[in-house]
Amino acid sequence: MARSLSDLPRQRESRQTPTRKVGMGQKRSRRRRFWGARVAVLLLLVVAAVVTVLPLVWMVSTSFKAPDAVFTLPIRWLPDALRWGNYTEALTSRPFGRYALNSIGVSLASVAITVLLSAAAGYSFARFQYPGRDLLFVLVLATIVIPFEAIALPLYLQIHRWHWLNTYLGLTLPTALSPIGIFIMRQYILGIPQDFLDSARSEGASEPRILATIIWPLSLPALAAVAIFTFVWNWNNYLWPLLVVSRDWLRTLPLGMALFENQLNVNYNQVMAVAVFGALPLVLMFILLQRNFVRGVALTGLREG
Repeated sequence: MARSLSDLPRQRESRQTPTRKVGMGQKRSRRRRFWGARVAVLLLLVVAAVVTVLPLVWMVSTSFKAPDAVFTLPIRWLPDALRWGNYTEALTSRPFGRYALNSIGVSLASVAITVLLSAAAGYSFARFQYPGRDLLFVLVLATIVIPFEAIALPLYLQIHRWHWLNTYLGLTLPTALSPIGIFIMRQYILGIPQDFLDSARSEGASEPRILATIIWPLSLPALAAVAIFTFVWNWNNYLWPLLVVSRDWLRTLPLGMALFENQLNVNYNQVMAVAVFGALPLVLMFILLQRNFVRGVALTGLREG
């Protein structure tokens, strides 16, 4: 009897041991699957990064090459010598400095107008109740799917009627309104606590003051995202300046690059030098604002409307 009682714990342990082994095996298989999925995702991201970066590397490398080394096979990723003369010859063949200043001025003006109007409209859609608000917001979102080419002709006729052709106003104002900016700001403002706004109103703050002292400071990541989207779109915009500008001193950088590329004798190493010159402001802007940009886009996607 004593032996049978003493054998009971051993029998229980022997019964529980296979169960524990099965549980440990399941945990190990889950860990292996988890790490396998992470490795697969990492490899996919590496491949995507390589595919994205390689053309940029070729562009920068080609901008320093001699003309006869541009299309050699296999590709020479490192030039034999850095030909800085490609940049000086290309950038002095046309007034690219003037083109760059025009692009910077037009892009920054569009960014300022878009940020101000997007924040105000987003605040209205997020925090005010009035008849037709939701329908109006749906109409704003619907304009996102309309391509700019579909409204370019009506815009051109309107600008012509206002005598804004060959002016900075004609270059800037028609492209300064962004439904995507309104959407981003509205989604972000929904996450700002209502108590902040109520306390400001109880102290007598007006709505413009609330917008300037509460909404804007708390929405810096979203504002950075809107600013980057707007700047990039206006910097790369080719169609609208082509329609409204015919004077050389008003041309933007994309127009100047197109004129330079369409010459009879094309030196592709100099074309790549001009392309690098045109891409530098975008790269610098993203480096300066990348934290706010990534945070603003990520948090905007988490807002519920």
